[in-house]
Amino acid sequence: MTIIVGDKTANDFYIPADQAFTTIGALPYLYEANLRRFCKQHQDEVDRGLLDLYLWRHEDHSYHLKGLLLDNDYALLTGSNLNPRAWRLDLENGLLIHDPQGQLASQHRAEVERILQHCRRLDHHRSLDSVASYPEPVQRILRRLARTRTDRLLNQVL
Repeated sequence: MTIIVGDKTANDFYIPADQAFTTIGALPYLYEANLRRFCKQHQDEVDRGLLDLYLWRHEDHSYHLKGLLLDNDYALLTGSNLNPRAWRLDLENGLLIHDPQGQLASQHRAEVERILQHCRRLDHHRSLDSVASYPEPVQRILRRLARTRTDRLLNQVL
């Protein structure tokens, strides 16, 4: 299984260090902390080559891709986030393509290769920044969220 996600700096809510910080700027760090936890939980699968995690980053571009490719048989192209909240609430359209003869397989491979050009593979959860390395305002917000367990609620809403 291969999962490609955007680097925190490729998130539309990322605020560079030279700009004034606002609370919404903590969101990309929350996503990265969740990714770090996911990677840690599945480290054995990563080590055995059963799970490939990639982090996309390309200059100052943002990453907003969403889709699934399943065994060169199904492709889901959508604007919706791929999580339970989005599937319940978003009204965006999606297109499910069933291609049992593999007529689109080469196009899918080419698209994945273009995306992977700007990715780095996550070999270990420690290859992601830790909360301790985040800017102080972000650390403060994430500590507050964790202390009140609001981070769990946010993960259900986001």
